[in-house]
Amino acid sequence: MPDLKDIKNPVVAKESRALEVQFATEQGSTAIPFSDLSDGEKCFMICAMVLAANSAYGPLLCFWDEPDSHLALSEVGHFVAALRQAFQSGGQFIATSHNPEAIRRFSEENTLVLYRKSHLEPTNVRALNQVQVQGDLISALIRDDVQP
Repeated sequence: MPDLKDIKNPVVAKESRALEVQFATEQGSTAIPFSDLSDGEKCFMICAMVLAANSAYGPLLCFWDEPDSHLALSEVGHFVAALRQAFQSGGQFIATSHNPEAIRRFSEENTLVLYRKSHLEPTNVRALNQVQVQGDLISALIRDDVQP
């Protein structure tokens, strides 16, 4: 979010606060309650907080279930790359995703494939580099041709 200027947590009642996000450009500025942000904007804010916390207090373990799920396709790659890069110097970032663009941002060595034949069987986990894939991984996933 290139126009993000500030995040505040002002007192709104005796023992209550409410996050407020301020955006600014050359034309002016506006403050928006965190609750009024879109789901994608909230994901960016959470990402920024995770990156800051890992830098300031790290190393952290961040497990995020589908961090890409409210983002525009054009933003997914940048988003995942920023998280991966931030955690290379310490900590651990674990994500789940069904998004082809997010999956492409990870190498075969650090990508796990989880699968099960039915809800009555346990989930099996294999490293992607141990799974048989013919051709493009994303195409194979779409066709359900990934052979565990």
